[in-house]
Amino acid sequence: MRLHLVIQLALLSYTGAVNVSSQVYDAVIVGGGPAGFVLASRLSENPNFNVLLLENGPDTYTDEVTTPRYAGELRGTQFSWNFTSIPQATLGGVAPSLHQGNGFGGGTAINYMMYCRGASSVFDEWADLSGIDGLRWENLVNDFEKSTNLFVPSDRNYEQIIGTDFGDDHVNVSFESTYQRVPIDDSFVNTWVSNGARDADLTSGKTGIGMMVGGPCSINPANATRSYALPAYGFQLAGRPNVQLVHGSRVIKINFEGTKAVGVDYVDLSTNEIHTVKSRETILSAGAVNSPRLLLLSGVGPKDDLEDLGIPVVVDSPEVGLNFFDHHYAVMMFNATPDIVTTKQLDDPAFLASFLAEYQANATGPLSSPGASSYFTERLSDEVLDGLGVDVTFPKSLPKDRPHLLYEYASAGMLPTPNNSNPVTAFAALIQPEAPGSVRLNSSDWRDQPVLDTNYFGSESDMAIALYGYKRILAMMRSETMRPVNNNELYPGSNVTSDADIEAALKQAALSFHHVVGTCSLGKVLDQSFRVKGTQNLRVVDSSAIPRLPTCHLQASVYAISEFAAGILKDEIY
Repeated sequence: MRLHLVIQLALLSYTGAVNVSSQVYDAVIVGGGPAGFVLASRLSENPNFNVLLLENGPDTYTDEVTTPRYAGELRGTQFSWNFTSIPQATLGGVAPSLHQGNGFGGGTAINYMMYCRGASSVFDEWADLSGIDGLRWENLVNDFEKSTNLFVPSDRNYEQIIGTDFGDDHVNVSFESTYQRVPIDDSFVNTWVSNGARDADLTSGKTGIGMMVGGPCSINPANATRSYALPAYGFQLAGRPNVQLVHGSRVIKINFEGTKAVGVDYVDLSTNEIHTVKSRETILSAGAVNSPRLLLLSGVGPKDDLEDLGIPVVVDSPEVGLNFFDHHYAVMMFNATPDIVTTKQLDDPAFLASFLAEYQANATGPLSSPGASSYFTERLSDEVLDGLGVDVTFPKSLPKDRPHLLYEYASAGMLPTPNNSNPVTAFAALIQPEAPGSVRLNSSDWRDQPVLDTNYFGSESDMAIALYGYKRILAMMRSETMRPVNNNELYPGSNVTSDADIEAALKQAALSFHHVVGTCSLGKVLDQSFRVKGTQNLRVVDSSAIPRLPTCHLQASVYAISEFAAGILKDEIY
């Protein structure tokens, strides 16, 4: 079955690559991530509506992508856009990397597969900021359900509150069974529970605060493979003659007649030939870096910036590329006991051979899970916030269902480690930042990297809360309940205890969750139909349209907002 579907998709893409310039499409979708595949699926339900999806990256249906434990190995490869921020003053000049999905499936092809919706008040804020009542939690939950189905194993050895707001199609969302849980998980969970954490269902909308155990993750329980946008939405497209999927196609410009979008130019990366595609509707789903980047390259953005770069202005849209929000975190690492399988062991051919044999025979063993499944979200009390010694008006003003911090681990080293180590990373993430960053252009040349100012911990309260969280993750991972799995601390080192040394360590170990939103925000850049204000026939549907970060992992929100937007588009352009 898998081979049959891959062959169908390959033929579909090849046919598209030959004929895409010879017709006018009803819609061209730029980007084959979760939003792009949701839109391609929904819009092509009408057999008379012709859709072309153009994706820069490669096909991704390979063992490298579909095997859950390889998740930590995919950043920095052909499957990711590998951006770098400008040096961050708040980090003492460190310039962190930022990876975004590149290939069919986008970010859902390279993430750690965690599925979470978080605090319902975030979605109510989306509705307030955009003027779209359908984005309120009580309405949007239908789109969360529509994009998913849930599996709860009967043999799980842990307690977890589990909701029922799931559908019966598309993305497989599954909790871990006993055999999938890694040995560190009990120690991690018990450490937080012994320090006040309580179980919560962070998919139900009832709260964004609490402990999630055993996932859930976007993994197909039938064969323990990654469930992501390509198999979840893309495979069904192979039988539809009115939709074409083309990878290896870099869109470099939106074409306009006046302010009406009439199609795009793209480069076939296998030949370096430039093609022009005509369409009645142009939809950007290229992600929170590349969607604003393409708008700017095409003359939609701040007038003064565009003129300085010699780009003809189509629409003066000052907010394009602003409102950049991400979940930033700071990591510590420890040397785990040998029974814990980390990415270091995957590099050992003898270990890997046994893991592969078990996985291929039974869909079990270390390769069947991402190696991390539980996490804790925490809201700081007003008393703790007041004690930080900075202006905390913003974090105190957040609705009471929202946490400030998320604590998690990964069975991998996220910083350089000694060859003889067995590294596990634990981290504290700031998940409701106050200060936004931005995406700008270096030049008018599409080949040049964009200018990313990620603005890590960019306000006083952002930095103070991040530092509080970093001290807390250090204290928890150094506690007695972690002793059974923690041999010794690799970073920053157990001798790092003073406030000054801990802050210095944080600045050297600040990384991105790669959860960027907001750069083509609803209510600012986009109207209530996801149309770019001041244009016609040009829309943006992806994480860049999201006006405010959810309180946990991003993929669930992208699927849901894309399902919602697809309904609007079908009503308006069919």
